[in-house]
Amino acid sequence: MEISLDSAQRIVSEISSVLGADVNLIDRSAAIIASTDARRVGNHHPGAEQIVTHHLEQLIITPDNRLPGTRPGLNLPIWDDNEIAGVLGITGDPATFTTPAHVLQKMTEILLRENRIREEAERHERSSTRFLQAWLSDSRELTPELIDQGREFNIDVRADYLIAAANVVAVGSPAVDVQGEIDRVTERFLDAATSYGASSGMLGSRIILLFPQPADDADITTWLNQAARKVRSTTAVKLAVGISGTDVRPPEAADQAVRALRHALHSPVDVHRFDGLTLELLFAAIPERERQAFTKRVFRDAPAETRYYLKAYFDADGSLSRASEALFVHKNTLNGRLHRIAETTGFDPRRVADAAVLWLALQIGD
Repeated sequence: MEISLDSAQRIVSEISSVLGADVNLIDRSAAIIASTDARRVGNHHPGAEQIVTHHLEQLIITPDNRLPGTRPGLNLPIWDDNEIAGVLGITGDPATFTTPAHVLQKMTEILLRENRIREEAERHERSSTRFLQAWLSDSRELTPELIDQGREFNIDVRADYLIAAANVVAVGSPAVDVQGEIDRVTERFLDAATSYGASSGMLGSRIILLFPQPADDADITTWLNQAARKVRSTTAVKLAVGISGTDVRPPEAADQAVRALRHALHSPVDVHRFDGLTLELLFAAIPERERQAFTKRVFRDAPAETRYYLKAYFDADGSLSRASEALFVHKNTLNGRLHRIAETTGFDPRRVADAAVLWLALQIGD
């Protein structure tokens, strides 16, 4: 019986909650691997040994025929692929059980099968993660081992790919069940990407999509934009996506996609291509600590509305008339605010050199 001890314990707890009796799960070697009575875990169970050895349909142990190391109760074989995979042991008088024996048996087999499928999927995901990390984070020459690993996941590591990196994240104040929403959106997006023809995997919470080349990268970008818009319009989360350039090796393409994703996570636009980034690449390369230090040094003790007025001024390309209209204030009022900004920061937004510093601080601080 290939099952983790945690999963085995969950199963006996679930069955016990239905019956109101102590329950044991026993492997083919007759060792109790999980029990609602923790003192019995690891003990040998002679009754289970008889079931496995003689292929018994059930074994009822009574006070009169009690075997050493057992307690009165019902023991049932658990079948998997026409073989006895283990034994379910229930302590108590079978006549008092409210659930028929064959129902308990099938219930256990279903729970074991579901747990096995889930654990196999988790092992596959862990293997996929290790493979993607080894392949996409290493720019060295491909090894035969890596090529063989790729085949296991239906990925030709020698081919070229357009790579997208994505994250599903909360927008605004997280709701109570935001993680559940993130998980559901992530699963649906992975299914949709597979249907679209992409190979996919997870690196932590980051989704990695591989689109085989040659392909129409404009169509792929359109599809990703549509997916992001649908998530925005139907859920409380955001699908942020970064897309690599073309004609680059997969490790470099993955790096480009992640760098574009970092910008998408903090941008009102959910999907960004690496090829379309300019100053954003420079900003993303600046460590967070240095970014904070720079913006703090520039704005010093400036009042909170400083950034509000500066943004309007720069969005209007330095036009007092257009900026004041956008702010619904008089030109003289705005001019006074700019003068105050020059006094508090030491940088005058009306001078080109100073304006560049203030604009950069605004961009880095967003």
